[in-house]
Amino acid sequence: MARRADQLATALNTQRSAFKAFLVARVGSEAEAEDILQNGLLKALQRADELQDDTKLTAWFYQLLRNAIIDHYRARGSARRKHDALGEIISSLGEDVSEAPRAWEARICACLGSVVDTLKPRHTELLRRVDLDGESVQVAAKALGITPNSASVTLHRARAELREKLRAFCGACADGACLDCHCAPVPDKKARV
Repeated sequence: MARRADQLATALNTQRSAFKAFLVARVGSEAEAEDILQNGLLKALQRADELQDDTKLTAWFYQLLRNAIIDHYRARGSARRKHDALGEIISSLGEDVSEAPRAWEARICACLGSVVDTLKPRHTELLRRVDLDGESVQVAAKALGITPNSASVTLHRARAELREKLRAFCGACADGACLDCHCAPVPDKKARV
């Protein structure tokens, strides 16, 4: 069996560049083509005993690659559907998934810092880590000793609470995501929240 696999690997490697060109033409990416080819070669070696006629090796391997391409596109489609569904869920929950405007940090409402501090401590910490400091939810969750799922739910609740407090605190300017804020800097605003 091992000898048969070695012979098969040697024969397939002589046509490696043709196989890779075949894959690149169908998946459009050298890296993805290389991954599919490597997985295909591994699968071929594992199934070496299935090939009865060595003269059909090339045709057999091309069929194996065609099946791998189909699997590749199915996996990609499944991942895209999951991603799209997640985006729809987040949008339906009222989260803003659009990219922040350029230089938003310089224009963000000065009230934000004082309003964030009035939230529950866990909400404050999570908002600061993820939204202000740019940590991933997974990293922030680990630092806070909670699961990533729990952190996502808590972050959603924290953002909703922050939105409500900013609307109450800043009024109409909070509707524009608190950018280009026109709130007058009043030292005792924190007390009104």
